Amino acid sequence: MEIGVLYLVLGVLAFGVALSLRLSLAAVDAARHLAAARERQATPPPGEVIPAVMARPLQAGPRKHLAGLGMPSVLLFLSSTCPKCRQKLPELAGYLPQLEAAGLELWLVSREPAWRLRRFLRGSPLAQHALRVSMREYKELNPTMGSPLYLFVDEAGVLQAGGMIGDENWQSFQEQMREIEETREAA
Repeated sequence: MEIGVLYLVLGVLAFGVALSLRLSLAAVDAARHLAAARERQATPPPGEVIPAVMARPLQAGPRKHLAGLGMPSVLLFLSSTCPKCRQKLPELAGYLPQLEAAGLELWLVSREPAWRLRRFLRGSPLAQHALRVSMREYKELNPTMGSPLYLFVDEAGVLQAGGMIGDENWQSFQEQMREIEETREAA
């Protein structure tokens, strides 16, 4: 009986050491990625052509070339694990009619698996505007992996502005969308 208890205690200790080592290595890796992210700009510099990335639509359709969509576009980077992103979904979906009236496209760019992205966008018209890219391509467009992040891109794929949703440029965009909605309602 005492040998069995000893083996159990040794097993628990071995598991504890292994878990501690795993968590320590994960913390070191996270700290290394955080330090590297501080050195990277949140978005490519304005005036630069965004990286040539081919994206797969979440729903059926041809692949999209993000650097040359042919129309000015708003590229959004949201994460299903981000509570702020989830709260923004209704607001962002509400902009779709105004964006069409303004001659703009909106694309939600994600690196998440299709099943998770579908669950995140369930019941939202944004699902029709969701594009999936590989992790490497996602990092090219969004080097810090931040969310909720946006890029305003012209028809030639040149970055006009970018940053976190809620910053000064985003607030200006929101005001423009409100003005378009008011004009549409008055007509």
